[in-house]
Amino acid sequence: MTFINDLSWVLPLRNDLLTGFFSNVTLLGYDIFLFIFISFGLYFFRTRIFYQAGLLLFLTAGVNLFLKDFYQDPRPDAIYAIDLKTGNSFGWPSGHAQMAVVLWGWLALHVEKTWMKISLWTIALLICISRIYLGVHDVGDVLGGLTLGAVTLYFWARVSLSETPIKAFDNASMPMIVLVMLALHMLFMAIYPSDGLDFVAAWMWGLMLGWFIGHEIDGRQGVELDGHIVKRVLICSTAALLVFGGLMLSGSVLGRADNSIVGDIIAPYSSGLCYGLFMTLLIPMLIKRSGLGGSRTNPPAV
Repeated sequence: MTFINDLSWVLPLRNDLLTGFFSNVTLLGYDIFLFIFISFGLYFFRTRIFYQAGLLLFLTAGVNLFLKDFYQDPRPDAIYAIDLKTGNSFGWPSGHAQMAVVLWGWLALHVEKTWMKISLWTIALLICISRIYLGVHDVGDVLGGLTLGAVTLYFWARVSLSETPIKAFDNASMPMIVLVMLALHMLFMAIYPSDGLDFVAAWMWGLMLGWFIGHEIDGRQGVELDGHIVKRVLICSTAALLVFGGLMLSGSVLGRADNSIVGDIIAPYSSGLCYGLFMTLLIPMLIKRSGLGGSRTNPPAV
């Protein structure tokens, strides 16, 4: 065994302080935090940055699921594992590392202050280190996730800065874009490298579609929060709690997978779709109708 896939060198580095630290850091890469974080950012800042961060996360998560089941690379020996929330998923590439680079790197590209850029990239690096320290990924898994995340971020940033594909996207009708996304999602699930149907991937693609449709409908008449920052934080925190509750409800359908088209494809895809609509359309609508926010007529530039 080499340094790339041997974790025996990690054991002497462990102590109670570092274990507690990295056990908390690694939570930043799990779905509960990610969904609450990007939805809070979407409601609070009302910019396309967090909307695109959501699309980027769902896309890279789908790619990660595909690659894990394609290579079926086993995780490190269970004797090294401290984080017990990984279930029976495979190792390469590390989803935490891949999504950390994508999310925190994407945000780092959109802040101007150097100390903020350094802070955001530091968070991404610490999340990657946490997976090795906690014994659930080896160095090879993390390097693979880092590389794939960096490539995804690079191409996403290039496309977002290029006018041609953005104009083509904006000029297309929403029904046409939805049909294209549906076709791509169905193709993905048809070629999925698994003995059965992958219900988690189906849920994730449904979520991506719902996130897109909800944001497009919300569009230029979305909620613009005003008032003191404390009031805005309280409103967005309450909305984030609703996002958490919605995640628990939507995710419950995954426990009913039964290796059938309905149980493993239609039900989770529909559940993910509804959850995406809940986050990007229903919650802003509730904020608006409660009188806590008004409609904006001009969306932010970014």
